[in-house]
Amino acid sequence: MNTDATRILGSIFLFSVLFFAGMSVQAQDQSSSDFEQFKDQFKKEYFSVGGLLQTVGDYQFERITGENGFSVGNARLQVYGEFDDKFGYQLQTNFVRSSALLDANMYYNLTPNFSVKAGLFKTPFSYEYLTGAAAIDFVNRSSVVNQLAPKRQVGFQMQGKMADGKFKYSAGMFNGNGFGINQNDDDQFLYTARIEANSGVGSGLQDGFMMGLNASYEQSESTTTGAGLLSQVAGEQLLLGADTRISYNKMMLAGELIYSTINADFGAEYNPFGYYVTGGYFVTPKTQLLARWDYFDGDFIGASSESVIGGVNFFPSDFSEVQLNYIYPVEEGADFSRILLNLQIAI
Repeated sequence: MNTDATRILGSIFLFSVLFFAGMSVQAQDQSSSDFEQFKDQFKKEYFSVGGLLQTVGDYQFERITGENGFSVGNARLQVYGEFDDKFGYQLQTNFVRSSALLDANMYYNLTPNFSVKAGLFKTPFSYEYLTGAAAIDFVNRSSVVNQLAPKRQVGFQMQGKMADGKFKYSAGMFNGNGFGINQNDDDQFLYTARIEANSGVGSGLQDGFMMGLNASYEQSESTTTGAGLLSQVAGEQLLLGADTRISYNKMMLAGELIYSTINADFGAEYNPFGYYVTGGYFVTPKTQLLARWDYFDGDFIGASSESVIGGVNFFPSDFSEVQLNYIYPVEEGADFSRILLNLQIAI
């Protein structure tokens, strides 16, 4: 048997062992009464408390960067609320990040269908990024979203909805230098907009179809690190994206494409882009199988990647989840396969 085949079989075996080990740790299905009491006490309209704890196991056969082992992926605490259906606020921290502040914003509902928002929050770009960390399909977001999406920023946003919420829109102006810096570092602004359409599919409460279009523009005059690929290049930057998601009965299909045009100050033009396609199926009410094709082309300013990802999500209770991912890098082969395990509690 050749080396690649041995690696693949070994990966599948370890994948299965870790999954069932995670299931055994979490499988004591607790009564929902304690959780309901918590919500009664700490989930008020005017003041709510939430949290997210994630422990992540990371193993790669031929390690490229980092170390095999376990880490605390998230240790978040947030408070949020709304007064008189008008004034709302959100404050969220993550104790495992060097910049602990994740969200610090306020909003005002001018009408039931239109509001304005200011502070630090996620820019309106990419369905997967706007989905909270506790609810994403895999342990990590896709390569293209991690590399190109504008992420959290300090700024101002207008948002609204029409047709009973079936059509939503948002647009904002932001500093453009990421959430780790509270002041604008180049006197330029990032402009971001998103429109989204939703409709029902079938008769199930969770069944539905969503399609979104995103756009972002910035004339950046400075560079930073750690805030995605675009933050590392000074110049004119345009992002265009589209995403969709359909859920019907036990099945789910989702995808996203982001394309960029970067006219760098030193004269070169780059076009990093990427996409993913995801399919999912609930084999039991608490167990979901997933598969994803993940592709990203860095166009010489970032690392390109192409991966096939298999996933199993297990939900022991309303507030806990076990995620197991097997990542097969198409170019490198099975020797560089990676296994991720996430044990999570979100309240």
